[in-house]
Amino acid sequence: MSGRIFVFEGLPGCGKSTVAREVADRMQNCVIMPEVSESAASRGFEVADRTSIGTESWFLTQYYTRDTEAMRLRDEGKTVIEDRNYVSSLAFGFANFVASNNPSFFMHFPSYVVNKSMGTLVRPDAYIFFEIPVSESVKRQGSREELTEELRTRNIKVLEDCEKFYRAFFAILEPDIPLYEVDATQPMESVLEDVLGILDMLTKER
Repeated sequence: MSGRIFVFEGLPGCGKSTVAREVADRMQNCVIMPEVSESAASRGFEVADRTSIGTESWFLTQYYTRDTEAMRLRDEGKTVIEDRNYVSSLAFGFANFVASNNPSFFMHFPSYVVNKSMGTLVRPDAYIFFEIPVSESVKRQGSREELTEELRTRNIKVLEDCEKFYRAFFAILEPDIPLYEVDATQPMESVLEDVLGILDMLTKER
């Protein structure tokens, strides 16, 4: 029996990683693909609004490699939660170009288009977008003691442009993939309840 791939997306501090861990604890046969930026920071890469062209290349390579593993797990019948995928790398690439003329976006967006046209790009069964205001993203990042400086993005313009790119991506580039928006300003238990409800509905559809 084929499984599912669900991608959790949202601005930094939206709570998606915390919810992903809780979901994996409560759902049977569920696997989390951790956020790539955490691995990047642990290796000394600069990420978020400080990323370089080299780092962006590494990010996209990791996303495509991780997607291959996600598809293998889905074929084994597992529910796979991807804590972000290539859309986040493209969103930050776009925002960084607007902010500082970093050209990495124009290297990687064509790669996304080519892979999509060739059918080599993973197609998640749904995106779940954790919605918080930009101001809340900045506030939450500042209050998270465990968040290293490399993983913080408190540039309001960068975050605003990321959010714009997310919206365009979902509406224009992948409108055929279901998108579920969750109000992530709610208490964590309420957010978790909403997400579990969505996943329960989606996993029963087949």
